[in-house]
Amino acid sequence: MACAQNREPRRCQSRPGGAAAARSLWVGLSAVAVVAGSLFTFFAAAASAQESVFDEIKKRGELRVAGVTYRPLISRRPNGQYVGVDVDVMGRVAKDLGVKLTVVDAEWATAVAGITTKKWDIVPATCITPKRLEVVDFTQSYLKLGGVLVFKAANPKGFKTVEDFNKPEVVFAVPPGSWAESIAKVAVPKATLKAFGQSTSADLVVEVVAGRVDAVVLDAPIQTTVAQGAFPNQLGFVPSAMQPLDVLPCPVGYAYFKGDKKFGEYLDGYLARIKASGELEGLFKTWLVPEHIKPSN
Repeated sequence: MACAQNREPRRCQSRPGGAAAARSLWVGLSAVAVVAGSLFTFFAAAASAQESVFDEIKKRGELRVAGVTYRPLISRRPNGQYVGVDVDVMGRVAKDLGVKLTVVDAEWATAVAGITTKKWDIVPATCITPKRLEVVDFTQSYLKLGGVLVFKAANPKGFKTVEDFNKPEVVFAVPPGSWAESIAKVAVPKATLKAFGQSTSADLVVEVVAGRVDAVVLDAPIQTTVAQGAFPNQLGFVPSAMQPLDVLPCPVGYAYFKGDKKFGEYLDGYLARIKASGELEGLFKTWLVPEHIKPSN
């Protein structure tokens, strides 16, 4: 019935503000829908971003490890196979997770960046440094590399302590600008440093054995193991062949995605288990021998 025909015209009149109220309600509901959608998208993205690499590995069915090289922790044979302490440890981790292990060819220059871009899940054999800790996290250290003062066992100067080397008459063979030179400058600042450019650690040890210099700085336990194998019973070590100086040390750990607490706790827990069982020590005994360290293998 038309309003003109309605005997009660008040009922046909628009209620004051009715259209405006409807528009406001519509706008409000639309805004709520937009906000709700945005929040859903935000929290979905956040949940995805916060998913642990641990869960990603389980879903993927594969643990990806960067194939950097540092003998005997990890090295690549001519046939492409990766071997070493870290390869064995990562193989055990993969088995524990129920996934396969894949070692991805990698270089040190891009190893850490590969963690942040999710190219691989772990970088093994990595020195834990403040700079690297800015972009990735590390497990507890499972190996400490550091400098050892190496001398000829028959040296008449009778070296027993670090201070015995800290004299001008004591001559060290050092590659210029090397880590070994840096350690010598800190540990024995009064000693004389003789530069040997383009020389390997093996070359420097020969200088020591020949008596042309008094000492050299080698890293322990890697280079010291090779030196012992090459010159059995001819060398002395301070503090010892397996115990480095606490000077510019390199604690070694496994690098993983920054802030991934779940994955980090798992890795630390697994390392603690194989340390306590003696399994990790057994792997080092197997691989930390000259034949597994020399580049010829």
